[in-house]
Amino acid sequence: MAVKLYLMRHGQTLFNSQKRVQGWCDSPLTEKGKEQALSAKTYFEEAGVTFDFAYASTQERARDTLELITDTPFEQVKGLKEMSFGVFEAREEELLPKHRPGSQSFEDLLVPYGGEDIRQVGDRVAACLEALLENHDGETLLAVSHGAAMWGFILQQGMVLPDGFTFGNCAICQIHWDEAGFVLEKVINPLTKEVFDC
Repeated sequence: MAVKLYLMRHGQTLFNSQKRVQGWCDSPLTEKGKEQALSAKTYFEEAGVTFDFAYASTQERARDTLELITDTPFEQVKGLKEMSFGVFEAREEELLPKHRPGSQSFEDLLVPYGGEDIRQVGDRVAACLEALLENHDGETLLAVSHGAAMWGFILQQGMVLPDGFTFGNCAICQIHWDEAGFVLEKVINPLTKEVFDC
């Protein structure tokens, strides 16, 4: 049993453009965000990637991104939704707590404010993906999620990203999954067409 998974972030949203925190709250894709999704579609087409099935988080921005990329049948699942930022939802990003020295994430800093611990997010996304992928064999799948959710998954799996790569809008992780677990093969910026081997 093996699956090729393309896990990607949604396109730019209104709150992204306003530098507002966007976790469990939602806002629509901007025109730029729609163009980014179409750039991802072009990347997949030029790379010869076609999907057998697709998944999106239950949030509008993920579904709308997916629908611009492919007309493959899809399902929305809660496990792929973004991290909760608690009371900081829809507020200016500059109000968020600062990372602890040496940290690569908010860790548990948002928990006192009603948000999630990044480790909980990583566990949630990993468990969701494992449950979904067990229903597929030899297929190529697309899953549209969110930046912090993807980062939590990367941390939970102990994966290493190339230096300087960040989960910008429509960033893609190419992942191989089988009974042994997840292997990050490549990360892709479809907006610049940069592909980095992992």
